[in-house]
Amino acid sequence: MKVIHITTIDIGGAYKAAMRLHEGLTRIGVQSDILLRTKTDENHVGVEVFSNKFSAAISKAKNVWNLLRADGAIARDVLGTDISKNEKVREADVIILHWINSFLTAKEIRKLAALRKPILWFMHDMWLFTGGCHVGGECVRYESGCGNCPLVSRSGDKDISRINFQEKERLMREIRAVVAGPSQWIVDCAGRSGIVAGRKLVCLPNMLDTEVFYPMEDKPRLLSKYGIGEGRKAILFGAADTGTENRAKGFSYLQHALAELPREQYQLVVFGNAGSDMKLPQGFDVTLLGFITDERKLAEIYNCADVFVTPSLQESFGYTACEAMACGTPVVAFPVGGLKEQITHLENGYLAEFQNAQDIAKGIIYCAENREQLGVQARKSAMRYSYENVAVKYLEFMKTEMGENV
Repeated sequence: MKVIHITTIDIGGAYKAAMRLHEGLTRIGVQSDILLRTKTDENHVGVEVFSNKFSAAISKAKNVWNLLRADGAIARDVLGTDISKNEKVREADVIILHWINSFLTAKEIRKLAALRKPILWFMHDMWLFTGGCHVGGECVRYESGCGNCPLVSRSGDKDISRINFQEKERLMREIRAVVAGPSQWIVDCAGRSGIVAGRKLVCLPNMLDTEVFYPMEDKPRLLSKYGIGEGRKAILFGAADTGTENRAKGFSYLQHALAELPREQYQLVVFGNAGSDMKLPQGFDVTLLGFITDERKLAEIYNCADVFVTPSLQESFGYTACEAMACGTPVVAFPVGGLKEQITHLENGYLAEFQNAQDIAKGIIYCAENREQLGVQARKSAMRYSYENVAVKYLEFMKTEMGENV
């Protein structure tokens, strides 16, 4: 079997998921490739669709035009790239769409569908079944066709979100595709949207390399390597894409939770793009590690922590939580999205009452004081997402069910 993964760029959670699925399938003998619009690092897995700089420049110009047509936080892609004649696409037995924004529009996806190959469209966020938002938060307008969007400046019954929604409805009626998501939560949300009504929806989890993310025994050396002081329990927070300033990532709840902790016993460690002013309690020690791209270094950092905190208000899966648990580090989170499917309260982590900073603090204390016991269970839970366990499920699904439902 030959599989081609389509995703826009080689950074971000969607690329990480595509890359790991590619690696997992490759390990069990599937011929797999990743096709990208933009490749930022030659060491990353995947090939660019463009063979020359002129074509790449045209694509960037198209992306600029698409951005100019956006209204507020809602984009509208009208210019895309036709990849239906690409050799790797032509040779593939199965096409898996990941994050295709600013790469493929409805027009290009119809051309892919015309190849009569099975298409698996993987939802890494809510974009596919909404009028354009990636994180819906408390808004459920997608259940009734969007419109009157709170994220746009020209809101109304026929605003850009309604136009996008109706275009996606038409597209999904015309093409044959199976829609998948990494958690039952996002699959259930999608099922309430008219865009994918009547479409086969399946939950197929993300995966990670549990031979890279695993419990390590030389914690003192790792603490020294990353400049994390010994003697106090380390609270870890991942802040990719300036997560400390992203409301959806919930850092403000961690800020308030830290005020409830004895600062002489705890320290905060942040990896990723942290904001310039995190407004921590006075005297609370913090170590900023910057943006980490090397997964082996990231695994070492998880091992430095006594507890990992991810107070997101919405998560379709929760990759950082899964990575931390695979390293034997218990996680504190709100019971949202894919996080509540990974964490079992008081067994492998702590599910705090939603938007309750004091309960986050209780969870930090509980996990830090019971790290060894909880960490063993966290590792066992994370093994569900290992390459060996998940890749086989994907292969079996594609072989036995894709042909019947596309």
